[in-house]
Order: sequence, then structure tokens, then C-alpha cells
Amino acid sequence: MKVLVPLLTGFEKDPIFVSAVTDKVDEVILLQIVDKEFHARAGSAIGEVRQLRLVLDELRKSIGAKKKKCVELTEWGSTIQKIISLVLLQKIDKVYLVKQNNQFFEDILKALSKNKIKYGVIDVPIKVEDNKK
Repeated sequence: MKVLVPLLTGFEKDPIFVSAVTDKVDEVILLQIVDKEFHARAGSAIGEVRQLRLVLDELRKSIGAKKKKCVELTEWGSTIQKIISLVLLQKIDKVYLVKQNNQFFEDILKALSKNKIKYGVIDVPIKVEDNKK
């Protein structure tokens, strides 16, 4: 089974999330999306890319330790469109996301459902000190 993990929160490196996405999986595709529209509202794209790069490196090591194939991709464009395009082009079986409580996350889930894309939402307990890293 091939799964896609879009890096959207920075909490994808959590051991709970890593265990969930590597269970019964052959290949994990880690996707970093640089979405200019999102960054215009959320802050600097460069700072976000740098922070997610650290998450990506840590996540890649954790997945490798579980003896799973791991591929990294960085795409520029609309987050939702990039996720859907990649699922279709790469024949991905499932998308895994860290649960969030915001409209952007709900929009992603609606788009995945509309396109009949299987997904899993993992609830990761967020620790206060994690936000400072």
C-alpha cells in the first residue's frame, strides 16, 4: 500500500502519527506544499518551508527506522489541488492527515471525499513545548 502524508501542521513527526501511517504500508510519500495563497495569510513562506524541512527530516528518519520506503516531494501551488493531483498521478491508496480544527482542514476533507479519495485523520495530542520548536 502506498500512502501520502502532506505536511500541513508540523506535528506529523509525532510517534503516534508515524505509527499510524506506517502500519501495513509499503511506501510513504511525504509532501511539502508551498502554497502562496496560504502563506500570504499565514506568514512567510520561507520560514514555513524551513520549519517543515526540519519536520520532514525527522519524519523521514522515523519512517526509515520502521523499514518503510519513503519518498519526499516539494510542490508549489494550491494545497488541495496538489494533494488530489498527486493521489491520482502516483496511484496513492490513502492520504493521512493530522487532525486540525479549522476551515482549511475541513475544506481538504471535503475535497478528498468529493474525489472519492480514502483518507485517515490521526488525532495527535499537541504539547505546549512542541509549539516552541
